[in-house]
Amino acid sequence: MTRDSNSQNKTSTAQAGRNCRNNRGIGMAELVIVVAIVGIVSAFAVVRVRTSRSALRVQNSIRQLASYMEKARIDAVRRHATTSVIFTDTRTYSVSMDFNNGGNASTRTFTFQDDVRLASSELPNVTFNWRGRTLTSGASCVTTFSVSDSVGNGLSVDVSGSGDVTVENQQPSLPNVVYSNNVNSSDGIDSRAVVSGTGTSDNTPCMDLSGGGVAADSGPPSCNIQVSSSSISIKKNGGATGSVVVSMSNPSLVVATAPSNLTVSPTSKSVSNSGSSFSIVSKNTLRGPFNVTFTSQCGSSITVKVNVTN
Repeated sequence: MTRDSNSQNKTSTAQAGRNCRNNRGIGMAELVIVVAIVGIVSAFAVVRVRTSRSALRVQNSIRQLASYMEKARIDAVRRHATTSVIFTDTRTYSVSMDFNNGGNASTRTFTFQDDVRLASSELPNVTFNWRGRTLTSGASCVTTFSVSDSVGNGLSVDVSGSGDVTVENQQPSLPNVVYSNNVNSSDGIDSRAVVSGTGTSDNTPCMDLSGGGVAADSGPPSCNIQVSSSSISIKKNGGATGSVVVSMSNPSLVVATAPSNLTVSPTSKSVSNSGSSFSIVSKNTLRGPFNVTFTSQCGSSITVKVNVTN
């Protein structure tokens, strides 16, 4: 009886030991793995939240700017006067209009939200006349510029010659209506009445294209840098590639500097008086004028204006 009791006690003790080993809980290795997975997921979530907040700041800044442009245009028509939206730097713009509907115009200054600034090289200057049209030198055209942040979020704004303000080229498409001039005498319509015009919006950009195909140079004779064209036009988002031939009076290393939305290839190259070609392509949908600067190792530099269009 005693022998059987001892045997049962040993069996119970062994079973209890096995149960303790099976119920020992989570080990250090498992805990480390779980913490690592949680950390990775949290890091991705934080990055996504920051990116979304950056994009919202760009959108809100553009929304406020477009709103004041529309208000300035309406005020110009209402008062039969001129109003304006003028950028003083890459983050600040001044609006001149009647803010209080009192009949007298005043000027207020507004600033983009944090980390938001103009991406294009030229400061926009938009003036509306009493008809709500923009006052641009030369002809009726579209003023285009881009706004972005350091992360890469960006939007393009178009102000047409007729005064319409659109974001990301969301212009209304006009229906293609076919008019017939075959009018019968019983229709009660004067067949001499003719409606002239076009069925498309005026998308001519207000960009300075005068430097297209015109060579330029800079620097002293011993370190003179030349470009085949001081202004070129390319299509957005890699739609077309432009090229510039750079030459030096004496052989020198030339380095190209471009904004984040443009890619210049090669970024640097040894250039002689025979010239070397640099290609320029747009990486995204930002439009407007942008500057690409070529700097030689001997100290001279020259800037080429790159007009990015649709």
